[in-house]
Amino acid sequence: EERKNINHNTHIVLYDEVSGLCPKCFKPLMVQNGKRKIKLYEVAHIYPFSPREEEKELLKDEQLLCDDVDSEDNLIALCRDCHKLFDNPRTIEGYREMYAIKKQLRQAAQIKNSQFNFKIEEEIKEIIDILSTLEPSEGSQLSYKAMRVDDKILPDSGPAFKIKVKAQVAYFYTEIKKLFQQLDQRVPN
Repeated sequence: EERKNINHNTHIVLYDEVSGLCPKCFKPLMVQNGKRKIKLYEVAHIYPFSPREEEKELLKDEQLLCDDVDSEDNLIALCRDCHKLFDNPRTIEGYREMYAIKKQLRQAAQIKNSQFNFKIEEEIKEIIDILSTLEPSEGSQLSYKAMRVDDKILPDSGPAFKIKVKAQVAYFYTEIKKLFQQLDQRVPN
């Protein structure tokens, strides 16, 4: 069977899916070189495209992400080093790790694509308005100390979840900051 070329749109989808970072080691998958962007990633088949007999045997009891090995659902963008480590030698642990990462990435993509159905910005505004009218009780301690996403997320949450949260924070940060500035103008202190 002949390996299909991965088209440009699939590359865009896979690159976006991992937010431009290797989902395993978090290295950037592209770099700027003058006016050009240089691609530093490879597209890996999670279940091998043409598995050797020992790979078939190794993975025979494992769940598949899909039936078509060339489907986007079986492909993932990895830095060259992680792709090489994943493929050579192929292991059950490596397969399961990539399977889990891809599943998380697919779930994150579904959430991201469905956000248009939610009025999240309006909901954020409502929450901020409610916060502005709350009177703190005697025993309550509020902290406005900024924290890094890496420090806030539990280590066992997985890299895909961390990527998703960082993307959400980056996306909504400016809007939320603007809303708090407007609130400060309305209600000083």
